[in-house]
Amino acid sequence: MSQQIEENSVKQLTLHWLYGLDEYFTHINHPQLEKYLAIKNALIHENIWKMQELAMSEVYRGPTENTEEFFHIIFSRLTGYENVTHRKVLNYISHCVDDDFLRRISYWSSLCEKKANFNDHFSRGQIKSKIWLIEELNKILDNKNIGTLVHYGGWYATIAYFLFNNFNIDQYYNIEADEECIWIGDEFNYPQYNASWKYKGIHMDVNEIKYTNNSFTAYTQNKQSEVIELDIKPNFILNTSCEHMDETWYNNLPEGSIVALQTNNYFSNEQHINCVGGIEEAIAKYPMSEVYYSGELDTQLYTRFMVIGKK
Repeated sequence: MSQQIEENSVKQLTLHWLYGLDEYFTHINHPQLEKYLAIKNALIHENIWKMQELAMSEVYRGPTENTEEFFHIIFSRLTGYENVTHRKVLNYISHCVDDDFLRRISYWSSLCEKKANFNDHFSRGQIKSKIWLIEELNKILDNKNIGTLVHYGGWYATIAYFLFNNFNIDQYYNIEADEECIWIGDEFNYPQYNASWKYKGIHMDVNEIKYTNNSFTAYTQNKQSEVIELDIKPNFILNTSCEHMDETWYNNLPEGSIVALQTNNYFSNEQHINCVGGIEEAIAKYPMSEVYYSGELDTQLYTRFMVIGKK
């Protein structure tokens, strides 16, 4: 049996993003945490007792149009069921665990599953880093007001969900060099994107941003594909991807800019061109006139460093 399980498991879709959701549900002490952990243990660790527990829950739920698919998902590690997808797993979890962030991811997966990188973006390290940023900003921003936030290299900007839930944000602009990320990020943040562009992605290289009187000009497209010119005056700069770019973006910021940045020591990742060896190196690389917070976070795979302050 164990050999058969091992052979079947090779065929399975990797679901590392379940570890990231584990971090999130544990952090907020979700009332259905144990249910979620049962799902994670069944789908990743092949715990047959948890599979049985989940199957019984479906029996008690009663038959629905999803029942057969849910059983396939629950026992996929044993049966070698090859039609598991991120979307199907998220749909199953959403039927078992009531959570707004989870519903947002599940909805988003129906649109972006083939394009979005779930295992990297919702990894344990990514989720822990997002939670860490929110915790420290909550200590620094007493009045909760951010104003206009410009996220440099925000990828899909899923962290915007947490920022909107914790702070007062007038506008959130995600500046991304990868054009594919623009519509993916807009779709994830659809409540704010649809609300008069309270959130909007912009296709642009952050190193090309030039400031005049503490503002810069950017261009994007509306839903009718018309080009729109934006005059953006940030109150807060966020860069959670410093390891992916050199320091040009930082050097071009106006003096007095409020900045929160994250980088890491994950040198072995070939996409990381500008890692640092420690927090002191990060502080030296991005000098600030005032440092409100500096620290490091062990994500198991690498150490993440964060600095928040005024340039």
